[in-house]
Amino acid sequence: MPETKRYYNQKEIIDIISQDTGCSIRDITNVLNSLCSVVKDKFSDEDRFVEMKLFPGLKITSRYVPAEQSNSNLSAYLKSSDMLLLSAEFSRRFKDSVRSLHKEFSICDSGNHCLNNSNV
Repeated sequence: MPETKRYYNQKEIIDIISQDTGCSIRDITNVLNSLCSVVKDKFSDEDRFVEMKLFPGLKITSRYVPAEQSNSNLSAYLKSSDMLLLSAEFSRRFKDSVRSLHKEFSICDSGNHCLNNSNV
């Protein structure tokens, strides 16, 4: 059976943050929308290479490179002389923290009978 992916949309993320912080949904929505605008603004300004640390453990990067220097098969079809490359990088500490939290969750069998990892 194929693995099931759990997708969280922005509304779900906002609801989780609201419950976690006690801040209003409206305030959180405003902050996330502002963050989105700031990221787009900084990635589109005159700097060709921009790196941002959104929160501890997550770094996002934008880099404009000449089309002839890119590794894309599309460079011959693009009218722009620059290609935008975007990437995200998680720190080892962040990854280790996520792994640790994941291990703490209960293990459930197909009948939804759950065991705490400490009992396994």
